[in-house]
Amino acid sequence: MHCEVSNMDAEEIVKLTPQAIRDLVESYQVKTIPKRHPGQRREERWPFPGTVEVWLPENCYGERHVLATLHNLSPHGLAMRSRRPIPKDTIVSLAIHQPQMSCYGHAIVRHCTRAHVGYLVGVEFIFRPEEESDLEDA
Repeated sequence: MHCEVSNMDAEEIVKLTPQAIRDLVESYQVKTIPKRHPGQRREERWPFPGTVEVWLPENCYGERHVLATLHNLSPHGLAMRSRRPIPKDTIVSLAIHQPQMSCYGHAIVRHCTRAHVGYLVGVEFIFRPEEESDLEDA
């Protein structure tokens, strides 16, 4: 599936898969920025401005839906800026919104760090086993 830049409609909301992330990155044509140090990261991350909708479990503040700003994207996760902290190991539902497409899925919070404004939250996507094998084949 290759996504062209166009006005988004309901048909362009797709399940979050490794292929959807690849398509999104390729459609954006961003330059990679090496941010990893040896042994710290599995993959490169791409700067990626945009909006992330996050649905929190009920035990998280009683506020179930928040908007965050997408900071960067990698094949297995993303970093976003949020006005509220999200505890490590929290499983969230999320949707990434870009003009090319929107993707929805689930992720687990791997870190949450206080930033100059709000919090920088890193999440790892949760894929089904067959989706993971698609990523390894690429």
